[in-house]
Amino acid sequence: MSLVDRLAGKLSLRLRIFLFFALAALASIALIGVAGYFALTATQVEDRPFVLRAGIVSGFGILGILTAIWYQFDSHVARPIERLGRYARATAHGDGLSEAAMPEARFLGYLAPALGDLSRSLEKARGEREAAVEEATARAERQKARLEFILQDLSDGILICNREHEVLLYNPAAVEILSGIGRIGLRRSVFEVLAPEPVRHNLARLEKRVRDGRHDTHDLGLSQPFAALGADGRTMLEATMTLTLVPGSQEPQGYVLAFSDETEMLAASAEAERKVIALAERIREHAGSLHLVGEMLAADPALDGRARDLTAAIMDEIRLLAETSDELDRLAVEELSRTWPMGPVLGTTLFALVRDRVRMKLPPETRCPKQIAILCDSAAIAALSARLCEWVAKRGGEALLLKADPGEETGFLDIEWSGEPVSIRSIDRWLRSALDHDLGPVTAADVLARHGSDIWSDRVPDAPGRARFRIPLQMRDMSRLPVITARQIERMPVYDFDIFDEKPPAELADTPLRNLTMVVFDTETTGLEPSRGDRMISIAGVRIVNGRLLDNEIFDEFVDPGRAIPRRSTEVHGITDEMVAGAAPAGDVVRRFARFAENAVLVAHNAPFDMRFLTMAGSETGQTWHNPVLDTVLLAAHVHGAADSLTLDHLAEIYRVDLPEEVRHTALGDSLATARVFLALLGPLAAAGVSTLGEAIRASEAQAALRRKQAV
Repeated sequence: MSLVDRLAGKLSLRLRIFLFFALAALASIALIGVAGYFALTATQVEDRPFVLRAGIVSGFGILGILTAIWYQFDSHVARPIERLGRYARATAHGDGLSEAAMPEARFLGYLAPALGDLSRSLEKARGEREAAVEEATARAERQKARLEFILQDLSDGILICNREHEVLLYNPAAVEILSGIGRIGLRRSVFEVLAPEPVRHNLARLEKRVRDGRHDTHDLGLSQPFAALGADGRTMLEATMTLTLVPGSQEPQGYVLAFSDETEMLAASAEAERKVIALAERIREHAGSLHLVGEMLAADPALDGRARDLTAAIMDEIRLLAETSDELDRLAVEELSRTWPMGPVLGTTLFALVRDRVRMKLPPETRCPKQIAILCDSAAIAALSARLCEWVAKRGGEALLLKADPGEETGFLDIEWSGEPVSIRSIDRWLRSALDHDLGPVTAADVLARHGSDIWSDRVPDAPGRARFRIPLQMRDMSRLPVITARQIERMPVYDFDIFDEKPPAELADTPLRNLTMVVFDTETTGLEPSRGDRMISIAGVRIVNGRLLDNEIFDEFVDPGRAIPRRSTEVHGITDEMVAGAAPAGDVVRRFARFAENAVLVAHNAPFDMRFLTMAGSETGQTWHNPVLDTVLLAAHVHGAADSLTLDHLAEIYRVDLPEEVRHTALGDSLATARVFLALLGPLAAAGVSTLGEAIRASEAQAALRRKQAV
């Protein structure tokens, strides 16, 4: 490609035509200059002024004629061709534009009508294609509708997440169960509503099960029940996590959480267990006192034979009473253990998870028979073991060893170290302290009580200088159990499972626009000048995730502006002083909006106006904004040119976005309209070389710079 061709490719059509006429003008003036030079040399001196004036008049005349021709050519040919080109590109890559968007081009002959015919043919072809696709996918849509109905009717909460713990699906029951904790939304972190550690712990268990190839023979397959905790630290959930794999491979793709709120049931069970244990302890104390009295009576030499027989019978009853108290205590602990979600975990898996979570320079060594499983709440026992290891290390213990010592039914989880045993008083004090924030307000003593277990410290037999903690737990030898092939259930893909396949880019700027999480928002205000006291009175936003408008995930609140709303403003948006009476102040509303828009790209129509009011309201409470911001005005200018009308109404007409009059000029209505216009712009933007966030920002900056130059 020649240098001229490369330069021409970088110049717009109008500029190239202008340069063509400018070159023609310069060439004409140069020819007149050459002709004038020869004429001057061939004429008498007294005639030369006449020749000079004739040359100047001819030069200006030709320059004026060429300028007039260029202006007409630019107005009636070059500009219409550029507009027709933008229209053709938007039509080809968008969802079809209305005929009202067709630029006028009456001086271009059949070009504009031919383009209109082509646009209509393309729209007809799209309609036929859509009809074919609709017919082909009707069955899938019916299946999807049935599945959505089932999910909606389930009383258990359902969350589907990817490996980055982003929510891909949720049902109404999940919203109801977790409504008092936080906001559920697509592409939001599940840790906004659930405590992280139990979820991460059980995901790591399932992934290790798959890596070891045990999921095909494990009786739970790809599932694992566990006790989940709400992010509020109070809500207890009985949950089951099921790992999802990439079809045709063993690569984990994400997981499904099914859960129910068992806070009241577990609290009631724990309270009942505490009362029964307390009652058993009282019975045991009274039995001990009676036993002491019986021994004193039995030792009295003055008793005759009958009295001694009665005393012996009383002692037998006291012994039976003490045994009954112990049995009552045991049954209470077993009932709590059955109530709490537990399951078998391989000792090797549990110890590996403990090593991963201990905060020590030198993690403990582990020793466990390969097929020994521990029946427990693995997240709680892992947290307990990790904290015990850290506690021992802080007390100077060295060469730590985490060990499983199995028995017939009950074995021991041992933590050994080089050093002295820990006193009973120190153990009791430690047991009363909170174990782990992500397990809720539970102590180590609570965890042991759930498992009907205890803990003590002694010396390791036949190992001088070694001490240990011993925790009795139920254990089983998995090699003695029959092999059961787990039934693999094919799960039908629902909603946005394309997110499973996404690989996060190194930089957010490289993320395709269709893959971004966005919040499209709009504000209504008392006026247009915040410097003169105008304030926000309403703000609304809608979320776009993976190129889909989630019109059920909205933010829409009135704001108390602290001043009267002018009548002329009310005539535009319909908001009166009565409607905002009692609303929260701007700082509180904006703080809630910031949580709604967390980790999202902000999009608005004429974004500087809305961001000015948003920033001003946020400054009152210290709220700052670090979200990237896109403006649909500037993006539309990149597609259609700055000369066209870029109002929201005009763009909505071009892209066939319905704007009901009752919601027009409301924050929520304009947010929805802007979101639909933005989605319609994605195709034309991609055709214009704008596919990623970084490219959109650069295109917007270029349009903003052009507008600043035009305003000078």
